Amino acid sequence: MTVDDEFADALAHHEAGRLDLAEAGYRALLARHPDHPHANNNLAVLLRATRRQQEAAAHYRRAITARPEDAAVRNNFACALEEQGHCTEAIATARVALSLHPGKADGWFNTGNMLTAYGDLCGAMAAYQRAVRLDPAMAGAYSNLGDAQRRRGELSLAILSYRTAIRLQPDLPQPIVNLGEALKDQGRVTEAIAVLQDGLERHPALPLLHSNLLLALHYSPLVPPEVIARAHAHWNDRHARGLGRCTPFANDRTAERRLRVGYVSPDFCEHACAGFIEPLLHHHDRGAVEVVGYPTSRRQDGTTERMRRLTDAWHPLTGLDEDAAARRIEQDRIDILVDLAAHTAGGRLLLFARKPAPIQVTWLGYPDGTGMPAMDYRLTDAVADPPGETDGWHAERLVRLPNGFLAFTVGGGLAPPAPPPVQRNGFVTFGSFNTVAKLTPTVLRLWSEILTALPSSRLLLKSAAFADGPTRDNHLRRFARHGVAAERLDLQAQVPSTEEHLRLYDRVDIALDPFPYNGTTTTCEALKMGVPVVTLAGRHHVARVGASLLTRCGLADLVADSESRYVAAALALARDLPRLSALRLGMRNRLERSPLGDPRGFARSVEAAYRTMWRRWVDSG
Repeated sequence: MTVDDEFADALAHHEAGRLDLAEAGYRALLARHPDHPHANNNLAVLLRATRRQQEAAAHYRRAITARPEDAAVRNNFACALEEQGHCTEAIATARVALSLHPGKADGWFNTGNMLTAYGDLCGAMAAYQRAVRLDPAMAGAYSNLGDAQRRRGELSLAILSYRTAIRLQPDLPQPIVNLGEALKDQGRVTEAIAVLQDGLERHPALPLLHSNLLLALHYSPLVPPEVIARAHAHWNDRHARGLGRCTPFANDRTAERRLRVGYVSPDFCEHACAGFIEPLLHHHDRGAVEVVGYPTSRRQDGTTERMRRLTDAWHPLTGLDEDAAARRIEQDRIDILVDLAAHTAGGRLLLFARKPAPIQVTWLGYPDGTGMPAMDYRLTDAVADPPGETDGWHAERLVRLPNGFLAFTVGGGLAPPAPPPVQRNGFVTFGSFNTVAKLTPTVLRLWSEILTALPSSRLLLKSAAFADGPTRDNHLRRFARHGVAAERLDLQAQVPSTEEHLRLYDRVDIALDPFPYNGTTTTCEALKMGVPVVTLAGRHHVARVGASLLTRCGLADLVADSESRYVAAALALARDLPRLSALRLGMRNRLERSPLGDPRGFARSVEAAYRTMWRRWVDSG
């Protein structure tokens, strides 16, 4: 058999999906002809597809050495480097490939992906635009262009790009997923839900799309908690049922021993959830628990490094599929595995569906249960999830922590809050720094009613969506329909730093919590900066977080149980300037004396809950 025949035989196996035979054929050929460019390239493609990235890179290098002018091989190599996180080398390799073949749309598309991973969104957008000029039917390039535009805050352009991608290739799921997210980002929640529901009919086996739909349902006041609970059970039936283990766990069943607790999260970085995760890791009693971090995102920053140092072991799950990740966790003999993301971006619920640890807990990142019986517990409290009806909406057993389900560090080196701005302005400024997806028609109506009742007052809103001109203009029109003039509104987009973001609260007298999807991080940040928050408590967790947070710091009188009382509470506080000033000056001290500002006490309550779970499991065996 000639060399060409050997290669053709291996290629035929490869194209037919007989990967073991293909790999054996390529390796046999390369044993005699180690520099064969096509065999090296194809074996690298096969290795990359089976997640053997380092070996794949070695074969790509051999192929390039043999055929340095082959742009396709260099492009493949660049993709492999990017998948390993070697972004700088990947981009350099891709640029060489483009210099060899600048008219290849795939090369520009892949370069755009690498520039996106590197954080160069402007460069990525230019690459995607070049790709679609070369190939106007390239739906994937339009979809990824939309992603870059969305990350830059250009929501209206992103929506156009996603719709173009869907028109060009209706069976491509990613632009459907992200169109739904972009519409939600603009506050068009009903449209977003419709897009995601339609996408789920086209792609019923796509868990990510289904999870995004579940999250979107929480923003709508038209979807009651009973319906949301059934939707979660449906997610489990469709995607997770049957994935659980059949073999017993080998964990040591000693009831009082030190427990190995694993935390799985994409948010071990500068993120809204990090302000709650890091204090817990910092205050864990290392005599009671051994902490293992399992990051599911490649994003790293200073917060990542701090959290890594707070763990006893750090095992990234990036690059591992769910089966491999489950094996890793089981090998680590984790006793309690904690999910911190659930159905949000970067969550790995199908990993938890495989039950790699004897006890599994969900907490923090998602305002609801997972829908999975494989998830044993959910951490919450009796205000956020009142006993009784809320239990029936969960597949998990609710563990109501005695002093609240959250705690955070109050100080953080920030200067004290400024005096209430009403003292220098002569008028009260209300504010909300929540995403515009939470600004439902009823929220806007009540906020406009508050502004109308206090004609001199102003409203400061801050959201990333306001970087998009059409989104900003639409919200000005929405308020205008309720009689609120644009000059009474200050719509702010993102600011460069966390400190600048927090100092914007120096311009706010009273924060207004949206509903039914309350704020969490935004409420804690407002309180930390001395700004009291008025909230409206609903029936289920997503609509009761504000009530939980305010109750824990002794501000239960700012929790309303009806729309009329919400308006009345905001107006009463606005008209009581001495109380506003006293709250401002005393808020940090109030927080530091409360369970909300006691992360050490919170860690003890979490550890006590873990110990109870563990004893229950030991007794069950």
